Amino acid sequence: MAGLDKNKIFVCYIPGMDLRGINAVQTPFMAGLFKSYPNVRIKSFPNTDLMPTLLTGVYPHEHGMWQVRLKSETPSSRRIRSNWIPDILTSTYQGLVHLFNHSFDLATIPDRRLRHFEILRFKQTRHYFPSLNELFARMLYGKDVDQYKSQEWNPHFLEIGSIKTIFSIVGKENSRFVFNRKISKLNPLLGEVCSRNIRLEFLELHSLDIIEHWNLNNDDAIRESYREVDAFIKRLHQKCEQKNVTLLILSDHGQERVKDSIDIKARLKPLEVSEDEYQYYIEAPMARFWFHTDRARAKVVGLLSSIPNGTVISYKDLHQYNVRFDHDRYGEIYFIADPGFIIFPNDFYQPMANLFLGLTDRQQRPRIWNPKLRGSHGYFPHHESEKGFMIVLANRYKTNQEEIDIIDVAPTLLGLMGIKKTDDMKGNCIFTSLGS
Repeated sequence: MAGLDKNKIFVCYIPGMDLRGINAVQTPFMAGLFKSYPNVRIKSFPNTDLMPTLLTGVYPHEHGMWQVRLKSETPSSRRIRSNWIPDILTSTYQGLVHLFNHSFDLATIPDRRLRHFEILRFKQTRHYFPSLNELFARMLYGKDVDQYKSQEWNPHFLEIGSIKTIFSIVGKENSRFVFNRKISKLNPLLGEVCSRNIRLEFLELHSLDIIEHWNLNNDDAIRESYREVDAFIKRLHQKCEQKNVTLLILSDHGQERVKDSIDIKARLKPLEVSEDEYQYYIEAPMARFWFHTDRARAKVVGLLSSIPNGTVISYKDLHQYNVRFDHDRYGEIYFIADPGFIIFPNDFYQPMANLFLGLTDRQQRPRIWNPKLRGSHGYFPHHESEKGFMIVLANRYKTNQEEIDIIDVAPTLLGLMGIKKTDDMKGNCIFTSLGS
């Protein structure tokens, strides 16, 4: 793509935006875009945290960001805090600490289990709500804490594992990341973005994903949210055209409406297997287990296999989905729910945290009276809820592909700027200029 080295792009990343929700009624502008500009569907892998792969162009077993990893050594009994303290107290205490400084992620996991894990979640680098320290800074210094500014780069934005991200490749002085968590702030956000002379600006509209998680059963609320995003995209496109910046819209997954839940913890209790014999980590669509005895493995796997609306696989089975860890520290056995089902309770639920988030974020208000997700994703990649999309709003490009792999996203973004992909990247730029 010679001659494109000065191209500037603006990426509007909208996790949760489902292709099935883009139509002439609730998203008339975007529906028209898909008829006018080159676009592709994106195939991913079963996980809820896809951004590390989007930014590096490599799979989880290469960048290492795969939610949790069992520590290589069991914590010494001398260093273990008392196990007699109820889980609700330790997780509440962790949540209070988290309110002040965001120093660790997943405060909802009780301490007796948390100390066995290394937390490897990219989401901990983004602010889902400001800490009290940040609120005080805003009151004292007028600092805006609602968006993550490029001058505050978290190291994970520049390098994940030993892999450089697109921000590092473009240069942190020449790129910017902005995080939106409230859909009500889209209008003021429009005046701020696409206003700097940089090559890459990356806006994450995480607000839609939050709304879908807690309101996907409310058709009116979802229609209104899609309309607001559609109107924002229309105005953003106009601004990008005025600034001679190429706009690319990206979604790595949709969401499936939740119709029922599976209580794995309750099913485990009658087995009478000590938690010293195994470890577990539970997300809404997936549970993973590690076993220290053959007895525990046989009993737990037998139980999981008997649960309807889910599939039991080993870490080796995940290789077919391009998650090719050669060891079981990220999970030995997985239970992956069917679309429309979630596991609850899970390690993202804590009563006090649930109440706090419901009271402080209008978008999550429904969780106050029902803490179960209304929408979820992270299932097997052949389901429609896991299909993302990418569309470049420029007629000078073409593509001959209908579906791409998620590792093609990073080299595509670099290619549109005329920047060569790194040797780590196995994917390709899937948009080419019409003259090539």
